Amino acid sequence: MDEQAGGNDDLVRDEDDHDLLTFSESGIRLREEIELTRTQLKEAATAEQKTTLEARLRALTTALERNTRQASVNPGEKGFLDYEPPRSAVTDAQGPA
Repeated sequence: MDEQAGGNDDLVRDEDDHDLLTFSESGIRLREEIELTRTQLKEAATAEQKTTLEARLRALTTALERNTRQASVNPGEKGFLDYEPPRSAVTDAQGPA
């Protein structure tokens, strides 16, 4: 992916940061990523870059909303470890796995 199109190659993170995130920590990181993506969207040169960044922004915003909702309901929980993605219509049509 082109670096200007939302690639995270330019983000520098501590290589030793392998601990699990709390809801607060994950919320902070999501907000940082949302702001970075908004900045990149303003600077996007092509329609393809804009489309990619808009999709990323929607996904990040949805994740932040979910994170905030879960943090309110379950303070002190493990964060995203218990997250199960919603079942798709295709999976439902195929029956149980």
